[in-house]
Amino acid sequence: MNTAFLDALNLAWKIHHVEAGFADRSLLESYESERKLIAENLLNFDAKYAALFSQRAPAAEDVAAATERGAEKEGEENQFIKTFKESCEFTSGYGVAYGPNNLNWSPSHPAQSSLINPNGNKLRTGRILINSNVTRVVDANVVHLEQEIPLNGSFRIYVFAGKPTTTKQAVRDFAQNLSKKNSFFTTYLRPDVESVSHHERHNPHSHFYTFCTIFASRRSDVEITRDLPDLLARYRDNVYADDIWDHRVPDARAAAHAKMGLDQEKGGVVVVRPDGYVGVVASLVEGSGTVDALNEYFASFCSKRVGEPRAQL
Repeated sequence: MNTAFLDALNLAWKIHHVEAGFADRSLLESYESERKLIAENLLNFDAKYAALFSQRAPAAEDVAAATERGAEKEGEENQFIKTFKESCEFTSGYGVAYGPNNLNWSPSHPAQSSLINPNGNKLRTGRILINSNVTRVVDANVVHLEQEIPLNGSFRIYVFAGKPTTTKQAVRDFAQNLSKKNSFFTTYLRPDVESVSHHERHNPHSHFYTFCTIFASRRSDVEITRDLPDLLARYRDNVYADDIWDHRVPDARAAAHAKMGLDQEKGGVVVVRPDGYVGVVASLVEGSGTVDALNEYFASFCSKRVGEPRAQL
């Protein structure tokens, strides 16, 4: 049943994006290539698990005899328990891994931008975003970052903004280049963007993108109107401070940045697909490079021309 839910979600958001005019129809072909392997893994797991369930339970006298002989060596694990432990990542859904394609840009992808998949990055494209706890700036609540955006069909763009004093210009350049004509962002603005309610938290500009900004700073040191340009400040409910200690990176000053493998000073940008899987990771730099890299990513499957037109032979 869990696999069926993920099947439906994978297909549903792709149909939605094609029918809404966002993505090229060829995007639908990725449904089979991504989900077929998962289905095969499920069948193999089910056959193995069912065989363990259907095995004859040992009789009481057999158990007693085995105990007397000390047949089970110290540390030897029951096969049923061993199989369960080995498969828990798959059964929980966190073990789902999609291969490289137009949506999942692995380090082997022939991307033109050198900012794609920066050194040290620990995120694997085609896998679920790593869990992280952060502090929401507007109300000081500690939240699970990966759960903050609902499944509303949007690509989630996480701007890990590092140290505000270090990345101030890079963040401003990022917002400025987002606003340029033909960027992946402006190409798909809402037609009613001028009349959207102030209470719209996640999609004030586009039905296809939501932005989150995470500063490697204490919550008390973050001032949204001071530290963010107007475009990103509009998503004020999705601004966070990376100030929660995590035992997995005990020495990190900014745990979420560290777990993602992003520079705690300079940050980075992570694009997560509408179904929660990482699509691409890029460095956050001054100038137009970051947005150019994301333009390249979205241009690979969007229905409209995105980014600067390129000369072709």
